[in-house]
Amino acid sequence: MTTSLTLSRQLLPYFLAIFFASLHTCLAKPAIASLYAQHCESIAPESSPTKLLFGASNSFLISDGFFSAGNSTNHYLFPSPSTDHPFIHDSPPPSIFHFKPGPVHLTHDDGTLQLKGSLVLVGALLPINQSGGIIWSSNNRRRVIFKLSGFWSEAKGKLCMVGTGEFQPPQHDPIASTLSAVLKLEFPKVSKIMTSIIKGSIESLDIETSPTHFESISLLAYAQRRYNYTVTEQAEESCSHLPHEETAASDSTSVCSNIQSIMQYESFTSSDLINFLGFRFLSTSQLVCSDDGKVHLSMTLSNKTTRRWYGIPILPGKSLVAEGVWDHHNNKLCLIACSLIGKANNLSVVEDCSLGITFWFPSYFSLKQRSSMVGRMWNMSNKSTDNDGYRIFSLYSTENYRSSWVPGLKYNYTELERARKYCEIKNTNPKKTGKYPDVQSYMDMRFDLSVHDGNGRSEWGNAQLISVGETYLGNQYGGGDSMYVTGDTTIPSNSSMVDQSNTTWDVGYTLSYSFWDGNNSDSVQISAEGIYNSTTGTLCLIGCRKPNFRHTTYGEILNSSARIDDRNLDCGYFIQLQFPPIDSKNVKGKGTIKSTRAKSDPLYFEQLEVTFSLMYRSYSIQEYDRMDAEMIMVIISLTLLCACTYLQLRHSRRHSTICPLMSITMLVVLTLGCMVSIILNTEAMIVRARKDHPFLRSGGWLETTNAIARLFNMIALLINIRILQLAWRSRSKEEATRALSRGAEKKSLIVCAPLYIVGALIVWFVHSRSSRTRRAILEDLARFVGLIVDSFLLPQIIFNVFSQSNEKVLSPFFYFGATLNRVVPHIYNIYRAWWYPENFYNPSYIYAGHANDYYSTLFDVIIPLEGMLFVFLIHLQQKFGGRCFLTKRFKYGADYELAYGSNI
Repeated sequence: MTTSLTLSRQLLPYFLAIFFASLHTCLAKPAIASLYAQHCESIAPESSPTKLLFGASNSFLISDGFFSAGNSTNHYLFPSPSTDHPFIHDSPPPSIFHFKPGPVHLTHDDGTLQLKGSLVLVGALLPINQSGGIIWSSNNRRRVIFKLSGFWSEAKGKLCMVGTGEFQPPQHDPIASTLSAVLKLEFPKVSKIMTSIIKGSIESLDIETSPTHFESISLLAYAQRRYNYTVTEQAEESCSHLPHEETAASDSTSVCSNIQSIMQYESFTSSDLINFLGFRFLSTSQLVCSDDGKVHLSMTLSNKTTRRWYGIPILPGKSLVAEGVWDHHNNKLCLIACSLIGKANNLSVVEDCSLGITFWFPSYFSLKQRSSMVGRMWNMSNKSTDNDGYRIFSLYSTENYRSSWVPGLKYNYTELERARKYCEIKNTNPKKTGKYPDVQSYMDMRFDLSVHDGNGRSEWGNAQLISVGETYLGNQYGGGDSMYVTGDTTIPSNSSMVDQSNTTWDVGYTLSYSFWDGNNSDSVQISAEGIYNSTTGTLCLIGCRKPNFRHTTYGEILNSSARIDDRNLDCGYFIQLQFPPIDSKNVKGKGTIKSTRAKSDPLYFEQLEVTFSLMYRSYSIQEYDRMDAEMIMVIISLTLLCACTYLQLRHSRRHSTICPLMSITMLVVLTLGCMVSIILNTEAMIVRARKDHPFLRSGGWLETTNAIARLFNMIALLINIRILQLAWRSRSKEEATRALSRGAEKKSLIVCAPLYIVGALIVWFVHSRSSRTRRAILEDLARFVGLIVDSFLLPQIIFNVFSQSNEKVLSPFFYFGATLNRVVPHIYNIYRAWWYPENFYNPSYIYAGHANDYYSTLFDVIIPLEGMLFVFLIHLQQKFGGRCFLTKRFKYGADYELAYGSNI
């Protein structure tokens, strides 16, 4: 009875918790129903649901909407940042919302639908205080999720829902609250260009004195579903008055996919745009394209570039809505755009549909024309008095040309004469200078580069060959990140590529690099074209820099400079680079980037020094051959290690009396070496998987080699542990040899330990002086362990000296084979350094990798000599005694001293 009473008392709190939770659920439904009747009955009357309406949810989907919580810095959910931070280079993501509809039900009232869904509010960036100052982080964006239910009225075109929301504040604010709210949206059944915006609000249902009460949040979004096109004919008719443009032909079946891939989150700019609309960039977003070529989308105006990987919501007074159709005859997209008027979400209306816009894919590109799409814009209500037509403004996409799907693309050169004017080509004898790469070998002309300025700043970038003659290369000759390939990368010959002397080629390039100065980065993207002389290996280019409007000072200079063209390009760059000869071991090139402007010009800059590393195709083939050979060498080496170690284990079992005479220190060193090899091999595999270096893309063969290496190292580790176990147990069993072996081991450790400790301290000291990272010190310690393993016979030699042993403790196969296994990598490294270019990338070293031992000219000579010396000493000790190579005084110790004294 007592036990039952105790159990009942223990379970009572759980029963009460379940009871109150059920009671809260039962009471919540009537409470929500009463709230709906109070706040939504006049908007969308409540009705009883009848059956599920399949496929209707997508009609209510809203993505990338904009919300405004006002300008209050004390708003409970989304306080406004007080100031903009200068370190924000790109436009920070604005406050956005998404509505994700749930199941939709028909009701007893025709034209009324019951709807459930989630409203997700994601706030703008907020500042974070750190030791280095204030920074802005996307991880600090506040997020609120409302679970709502309600009804939509078809007759009124309105949606009203009530529910609760959960607010998860940033980590510095531990309070998480449950919010009650009502959502009201103007949501017509079918939208057209004049009614293509959805606006409304979400309001708090908590009393004003409640700590969870928040001010009303206004919502604004673009209607993407159930759209009715009304002005496509007007758009097509407006386009017909434009002058003819040379456009690229496109397949009617792929128009939508091509438009969406380019225009979904694209930004367009020109110098005319800021005068025409008052903004520098026009960004497209939320584009919907139908099978018949009809398109509707939203556009946002800004003075900063936008990131392509998030949607751009429409903003009050800064957005346009547009619809149009693809003109298959002229291969262009014709649009009519309307302005979104109003300074607040709830006051925004679509008006003034007098803006005409057209976009097309260009059939050629040049130094200044590298855009994926180009376009024109005009005001249909204002005609020019000169030619009775519209005043037309240009638009150019900010993304570089990437439409490799367009057939027959050509390149038009416009600055070759300027490139020849500035180019300095030295007349040299080809027999003395060697052979230089041919541009028809595409991969030999692409490279990474390092740029250094006069302030000591340096940064890495890359140079991409995009055209040879009139031929546009795109990605068809090994584009992307495959910097080193062994397949066919030869460009078909064309008479337009080269001059009559077959030495000078017309080429187009794209160069990009950035300088990082504290929290500020200066990104530079240069379109370039010029000439390449295959006799001297000289590349001369005229470049146009894409403006970086993220920096205010640079933008002001561009606005005040008269020598910036209609695409906002600064074409005052001259690049000259010198390629190294193909038959030279020096694979480093160098060059300069200069300004062609006068020093008084605000866009003038000091000369930049450029260095770059190349691996020509012939060398890359050698590199892959070397890697294949090194994989085989790794397997042979580890097989030899396992075999030698096993022979020592077998030797120890056959001659059990020699087990106490094996140096424990030597066995521990060998065991430690196997452990480090396993760790490094696993870590190298992970690093290769993360970095995906081009030389490490050898497929399954490389991964198989890694697996075999780990397996063999594990086998060698287990055998070493077994030998160590036998040596340790034998010393505890053999009373006669226990004292001798322990004494010799102790003295051996006293000699070796200081050497190991001093070496580790030197590594630490060098690391601390060079201010390297924590990972670097671990890498240096791993190399030091490798150096200790190279001298693994030293503890046994010293042990033999103090024990005066002449037993054959170590199998000749073991000490000779294990030493050979440590010596051969250093000999091979000498050969590799001599035969291959000096700056081959270390991560591609599979055998004799620099991560697990010290490799240099000095160590590659000392370690093999040391290994041969130790093998010779062990052989002498096991044949003539542990002190056979010492002088008589040290060889016989006290007995020699006594005999020597008596003779005196």
